[in-house]
Amino acid sequence: MTSGQMVKKRLLLLTQFFPPETAAGAHRIGAMAEVLSKHFEVSVVTLKPSYPSPQAYEGISLESHDARYSYGVKRTFAFNPHSGTLLLRSLREQIMTLRLALRALPESVDILLTSSPSMFLGPAGLAVARAKNAKFACDIRDVTWGYAKEVAGTSPTMIFAARMLERYILSALRRADLVIGASRGITTVVVEGGVDHDKAITVPNGISTDLLEAIMQGTAGKVENRRPVVAYAGLIGYNQDLGVLLEAARMVPDVDFILAGDGPELALLKKKAGELALDNVSFSGYLSRDKLIDLYRRSNVLFAHVRSSPTIDATMIPIKLFEYMATGKPIIYAGRGAAAELLRHIGCAVTVTPGDPKLIGTAISDLLRDPERMRMLGLRGRSRVQTDFHREKLMEKLACALEECFARGPNVR
Repeated sequence: MTSGQMVKKRLLLLTQFFPPETAAGAHRIGAMAEVLSKHFEVSVVTLKPSYPSPQAYEGISLESHDARYSYGVKRTFAFNPHSGTLLLRSLREQIMTLRLALRALPESVDILLTSSPSMFLGPAGLAVARAKNAKFACDIRDVTWGYAKEVAGTSPTMIFAARMLERYILSALRRADLVIGASRGITTVVVEGGVDHDKAITVPNGISTDLLEAIMQGTAGKVENRRPVVAYAGLIGYNQDLGVLLEAARMVPDVDFILAGDGPELALLKKKAGELALDNVSFSGYLSRDKLIDLYRRSNVLFAHVRSSPTIDATMIPIKLFEYMATGKPIIYAGRGAAAELLRHIGCAVTVTPGDPKLIGTAISDLLRDPERMRMLGLRGRSRVQTDFHREKLMEKLACALEECFARGPNVR
């Protein structure tokens, strides 16, 4: 090495999700690792692929998959994220993050970066970073502790637990060297929670170049369906509240609805579909990338629904919306707040009030009767995602911010 060459800092990415998983978190973190590897000596400590279940990856050679990266990937154990009650899942998630953190302890590191959605990775990652005298950065995709406060209801025990959880997470974030919000709303929430404004940045979600190109190629051309198809793809959980879509499907029996994905609410949703005797609703389960792109190709309209709450409205912009836009298909979004405002600004979606099956059913019927409007909505979405939402370009901001961390002096204990 010559005197003019600089040694790259060692960056350890500690994460629950990572490719070959294809969920939202894995997409963001995979692109993050790829971009950061151009600036740092990156290594990744993660689980064996587990989302939506470890069984979905049987037969995949992880050694061959991970060998294609220019950085090292170290896998630990498998973890079923949807097993058990809400309380049991929370306890299991905390144990999972502690086990991941222990696996990271022997690694040499200058910067330790964790990424949610597991909020417990923040405190665990902070402990490892400080033990290694390393800088600590935390990427926040979901304000999970805020959701907990809003569903606590009137139970004194639940209210107390939610407040303690918020204090626990925010205490770790306030001690971080850098906090990254996946939306401006998330960044605002953490700053209001006491994180130094100068140590908080926003790195929005987007879509990776290779996925954008694959979706555009895979959805090219017209498809003639026997009946119109409305599709949902993503997590099937509490915040998505997809029972409302089932109610809407009952109102438009001449339209087929396909729900792709997995999550803690899937069994309940299937049960409700059976109780409603819906023969125009099907559940495809978790789909590989190729099968998901084929679903996009076969769909006429893509749908998303998000519950309304102060935290959700202010912070959540579902990552699936960028994939939806890449397809060139029109979107119906039932939700309020930041995501609805973004879609209205782009002009690529019909936005309606969440939780109202009648409004959703009417929006679907009206849109399907207007092919020209469908075409224009799709074109606007695809055009905008091509120009403004390349994830790799967005991640360069994170790389610059991490490099600047080393100009701030010693770590704060």
